[in-house]
Amino acid sequence: MDVIGDRWAVLIMRDVFQGARRFEEFIGRTGATRATLANRLRVLVAQGLLERVRYSQSPSRFEYRLTRRGRDLFPVALAAWRWERRWAPRSGGVPARLRHTRCGHATRPRLVCAACGGDLDVRRTLLRSRLPSAPVAPARPALRRLSPSTALTHRGTSEEFTYIADVVGDRWMPLIVSAAFFGQRRFEDIQASLGIASNILTHRLGHLVELGILERRSYSRHPARSEYRLTRKGRDLFPYAIALMAWGDRWLGGRAGATALLYHAECGKRLVPAARCSHCGDDLTVEDVAFRGPARRRSLKEENRAHDAP
Repeated sequence: MDVIGDRWAVLIMRDVFQGARRFEEFIGRTGATRATLANRLRVLVAQGLLERVRYSQSPSRFEYRLTRRGRDLFPVALAAWRWERRWAPRSGGVPARLRHTRCGHATRPRLVCAACGGDLDVRRTLLRSRLPSAPVAPARPALRRLSPSTALTHRGTSEEFTYIADVVGDRWMPLIVSAAFFGQRRFEDIQASLGIASNILTHRLGHLVELGILERRSYSRHPARSEYRLTRKGRDLFPYAIALMAWGDRWLGGRAGATALLYHAECGKRLVPAARCSHCGDDLTVEDVAFRGPARRRSLKEENRAHDAP
């Protein structure tokens, strides 16, 4: 989350995967200010996700291209696409359709267990290691404040991923959701595991409840106490979390030092996610997926049908 736990980083990576390369393209699509965009591009280059390449004789003409590390985030982007298409509200832009160029068909990416092909579901996942005794996240202030921009105030020309960016475009909220995946429901338990300041936790929990990711339930009247449980919408973020976790294990911390070892209950194998075509079942790579058609607003009938789908 220190690498891409920021709204603008999420949107920049979205645009790079759709073919954007140049500064002015990012300005138009994301709606970020020039200073904010320059800062985030500089960070993404420093983190090794993008490389800055001169494309003309002019010393000031550069474009940004994916590195191997950046391309490996594509399953995370597909998980975000899948979640956004299902849960973005009627006022949100629905992502463009995807076509798998190898089989030639439209596809809705599936995030599955690489070993058996089973769907990723938090209720079919086993944890066979212990959480560390120290906080998962060091007790320190967030690197950036929660962005004042939201899907409702988005000013860019591209609306895809703006809704999921309200959830994952912040360092703390995905960590709180991850704590919920580990079964932590109460304020004190979440605070202890993340080392987060109480005022920040209160604000982020309230925001996640407003977004429908968590629901607040009372478990004590005297004294009044509440706990926070994942909704169906919140549980559906699990493939995104697993894809991001696998990327972090591969490129940042190394599997040997992974905080948690997850296993797929259906096959008993170490849970490694794979993004596959819903039509032919082959793995999806950034080179094999074409985005077609602009984002459009979903009708209420379509939205309800998507929410009711299994």
